[in-house]
Amino acid sequence: MPEWVIPLLTAIGGAAIALIGKELIEWYKRPRLEIDFEERQGQKPFIPDCAWEGMYGIGCMYRMKHFRLIVRNKGKKPAMDCEAKVSFSGTNEFKTNNTKVALHWSRRDPALYRQDTFLDREKVYSPINLNINDEEPIEVLLLPYSFSTQPNADHDLIPYGNEIKSASFREMVLQPNATYRGIVTVYSSNTNPGFFTFNVKWDGTVERFEKAFTKD
Repeated sequence: MPEWVIPLLTAIGGAAIALIGKELIEWYKRPRLEIDFEERQGQKPFIPDCAWEGMYGIGCMYRMKHFRLIVRNKGKKPAMDCEAKVSFSGTNEFKTNNTKVALHWSRRDPALYRQDTFLDREKVYSPINLNINDEEPIEVLLLPYSFSTQPNADHDLIPYGNEIKSASFREMVLQPNATYRGIVTVYSSNTNPGFFTFNVKWDGTVERFEKAFTKD
């Protein structure tokens, strides 16, 4: 073997090792997206129950329950341009058809989600950046409902429209007493997508909405 071959092979090997080492460091430091049910006040999933903005009636109260997921960046770098989409499959295929639709981040500039500005799609569904160890909730499904506030009336909680709606610009509808499988995907411009799969089986009552969701 010529004498010059050994130094050449050594140089090539050193360059390859350096490149592999650099790739391993980048892999170790990259953002990592983790998705799970929102958990607060000892409840998982935690279901916020808020006034239904823009809905008012004499002798009637309108409210809305929110099913959310939490996205965390457990990596060593910020996750850039994060956006979320959901798709459903189930017994009512004609309603869902496995189509992916964009979701919005729940606490992203709350002023944007007021009733009079919600149709500004570009602002509401704009991507966000997740810093290291940062977390943000995604709005996934909504249950609007109402009940009477009259002194002698029946105060039962009544689902508005008797259905669950997706928190997306293109609305999806989930019917009671049907089983659905949902997949939420969170995309980022500088890391692999994160996935979360869950099941929905709702009995049609407001009181049991919290029990409708299980991790797949």
